[in-house]
Amino acid sequence: MNVIYNPRDWFWIVAGDASRVFSSAAGNFVALDDPAFVAFSAKYQPTNIASEDELLGVLAEQAPGLVVQTQKGLIAYANRRQWALAVGGYRATIGGVQVDFATDPTSLGLISGKVSRLQQPNAPESLNWQTGPASFVTIAAADFIAVASNIADFVQSTFDALNAVLIKIAAGQITTAAQVDAALVVAN
Repeated sequence: MNVIYNPRDWFWIVAGDASRVFSSAAGNFVALDDPAFVAFSAKYQPTNIASEDELLGVLAEQAPGLVVQTQKGLIAYANRRQWALAVGGYRATIGGVQVDFATDPTSLGLISGKVSRLQQPNAPESLNWQTGPASFVTIAAADFIAVASNIADFVQSTFDALNAVLIKIAAGQITTAAQVDAALVVAN
């Protein structure tokens, strides 16, 4: 019999616990009498895997974007979502003009370095900040320092929101990816 493996629609026995199986289609553990598993097991055998952590790694590699609705899966998902928010950029309004700032670690280092320079003696009164491959905007030093503080506060707010989400996941108050998404909304 030819087995067609689909990591988004497969079953695993995790850590030798054959009393239940993990369903990637459901994103969670299901009972052995789950109709989808019963139909699956009429043709195929579930794959044995050493741990839930190993399963999460396999699914992250073979089925990117698949959300595992277990506690460990939700923790991993919440961390990925928070990081995407933190490094996803920040939009500021400076002098009535919207300016987009990158917030990846390298950009945050450049912003921090520029603020340090602007706070030293004989600092320039303004600077040209690159906002795209071929675009720059001139920003007054005081405005840049203020925006840099707002950016730092924004990035920190993503970590604060993540902490609250992880506490709620541990308490069983957040049990779905949609709840993680709703709780990780931070103001920009």
